[in-house]
Amino acid sequence: MTTRYHSSISALHRRWAGLENEHYDLAMTIAELGIESPDLAPMRERQAKILLHIEALTAEIRRASPRTIEDIVALLDVVLEHETDLASDIADYGPTDFPITAQLLRAAAKLVPGFEFNSLRRWLSPAQFAEIFHGRRMLLDRSNANGFSEPDDGRSGNPRH
Repeated sequence: MTTRYHSSISALHRRWAGLENEHYDLAMTIAELGIESPDLAPMRERQAKILLHIEALTAEIRRASPRTIEDIVALLDVVLEHETDLASDIADYGPTDFPITAQLLRAAAKLVPGFEFNSLRRWLSPAQFAEIFHGRRMLLDRSNANGFSEPDDGRSGNPRH
């Protein structure tokens, strides 16, 4: 009997992130060249192939079962990019409009040392990225050094507070 090997979600995520980065770089190059460039056709063809590979990997990730914390955090990164468009919303409105999301992302990143949210790295400015993962602007209370939550300023809207 032959056992078929299924890639882990985190391994698929690494491939997905590489393709997303390649697609992003190619899109930036195409934008810089402009619509009249004779070099555009092969780049557009490559871009289409990359998108097909990204979709195939996303489908494979969707079918895979998470087995580790890293798999779960990798799933969260794919969700940010492909199912919610939350990465672009955070970039547009700023991390301070998403304090609970920032808290969740910071906690998830701490669970897997060295993990990088590729979707956020591409969408956010360096300052926004630092604000989420280093809490530079959000953490006003230095006694809260673990970075897992923001200080309660009393404006939570919860009537029990």
